[in-house]
Amino acid sequence: MRLSSWFLNNRFVGVGLRVIIGVVLLSAGIGKAPMQAEWVDVVISYGVLPEALAVWYALTLPWLEIVIGIGLILGLFTRIFSAAAMLVIISFIVGNSAALIYGFAAEDCGCFGGFMPLNHVWSLVVDAVLLLGSLLLFFQCRQFLALDSKMNDIFRRNR
Repeated sequence: MRLSSWFLNNRFVGVGLRVIIGVVLLSAGIGKAPMQAEWVDVVISYGVLPEALAVWYALTLPWLEIVIGIGLILGLFTRIFSAAAMLVIISFIVGNSAALIYGFAAEDCGCFGGFMPLNHVWSLVVDAVLLLGSLLLFFQCRQFLALDSKMNDIFRRNR
């Protein structure tokens, strides 16, 4: 059996990926939510987005991370939330790459709010692993211990 097939068909890998990615996003969102003013300043300082868009992104991102994290942990709309997680993680990669290019390498990226200080290099490593996990989760065939599978069972019985 090929390794990629094992990852895509193993139900415990799917549960593990959902929980790990969900907890990381949930904790990142909870860490950023109380310090939104500082987080807005951080996003603006990267200079990647126009200021109005950077403010909107910084204000909505923590809440989006919380919703995606809860959805993944519960296994609710797993494919949709894993795709949303990929988009959010790609935005992290763009922001951290811009920070490295502009010379913010040694600074704390503010990724987890006050929970866990992390520089941009390590944040990129975490982001790459999370992106790979989200991609595997998107193509995961099984929905073990997920609300998706329970909802599918209910809908099948009611047809």
